[in-house]
Amino acid sequence: MRPAVLLWASVAAIAASVVPTPAHAHIKWFAPYDVTKPPMPVHGVLTQHFLLVFIAFTLLMAASFIADRLAAKRSWTLAESGANEALEELLVRSGTGAFFMALFAVGGIILTPELHTSDGWVAWLQLGIAASMLSARTCIVGSLGILVLYAYGISQYGVFHLSDYPVFLGLAAYLALTSFPSERLRSYRMAILYAALCVCLMWGAVEKWAYPQWTLPLLAARPYLTFGFTAPNFMIFAGFVEFAFAFYMLTGLGLLRLAILGLSTIFIAAVFDFGKVDAIGHLPILTAMAAMFVHGPTQMHVWLHAKADTAFRLGRTAGGAFVMTVFLFLAVYYGVQHAEYGHNPQDRIATSVSSGHRL
Repeated sequence: MRPAVLLWASVAAIAASVVPTPAHAHIKWFAPYDVTKPPMPVHGVLTQHFLLVFIAFTLLMAASFIADRLAAKRSWTLAESGANEALEELLVRSGTGAFFMALFAVGGIILTPELHTSDGWVAWLQLGIAASMLSARTCIVGSLGILVLYAYGISQYGVFHLSDYPVFLGLAAYLALTSFPSERLRSYRMAILYAALCVCLMWGAVEKWAYPQWTLPLLAARPYLTFGFTAPNFMIFAGFVEFAFAFYMLTGLGLLRLAILGLSTIFIAAVFDFGKVDAIGHLPILTAMAAMFVHGPTQMHVWLHAKADTAFRLGRTAGGAFVMTVFLFLAVYYGVQHAEYGHNPQDRIATSVSSGHRL
């Protein structure tokens, strides 16, 4: 195996085996939370430990993109786009159908385990979405159904809360374009799905830094999951692992499939600790990553890498972009929370302790 592959393969393997499962188990499904309360102050997030880990991951990202360029120049790499569009579509449709069938069977859930509802029409809409996955022509109907559920979730839980789940918007767009006969429109599907999923993951990473207190009771009950780290330091590290993987999946090329495989392994490992709640809740993400693995890089990835003429410049650009993206997501996360709850916190449902017992 070549040195360039060894770099990212080792990163993926180490992350998959070392990072404990709470790094990717959605904490709102298993522990109390309250999105109306302000997140940790920014100066409390930007601690010395945070900045040191930030620097380390920035250097790792720059090195990874240098390796990426070296790998992308070899014909044996994983940089080539897949040619099995039918399989990609089948994965997305079947995974989406299975997910909404599970929600229909459980009942009382809008899109994810902590989004509860007592309205009976939601379950029947979920059944309709699942049925629409049987044909490419009817996928647009399911897409509209997902958008209705997302809008309903916003009406019940707020924009900030539903900002955790842009992956559903990406799935809705993918499914809508699936029903169009135009090859040009269909060619945009995977790029949109990549963007939606990676934004979802990076947003979730910021949550680990902004609201680490939500996860602390879970870590106290399962101290082995921190591998000897203090709980606050573990949350910083876990957030950067998720953010770095998502950033590379959105912008990488030569070793993109290895990154997808590494992150998928971490998500699957979480199921062994958290059971069917985690399996069902993360099914849309795992489905998207399976399709992304089959497809590989999109034209978006190729275009991004065409801008740098040397490996060193690519690594330097990637490191700078990583830094800016982290601060951008921090700013938007805090801004959206403050815009919705900063002045007049709403009396919305704020805990989800029992959701794990309902699936």
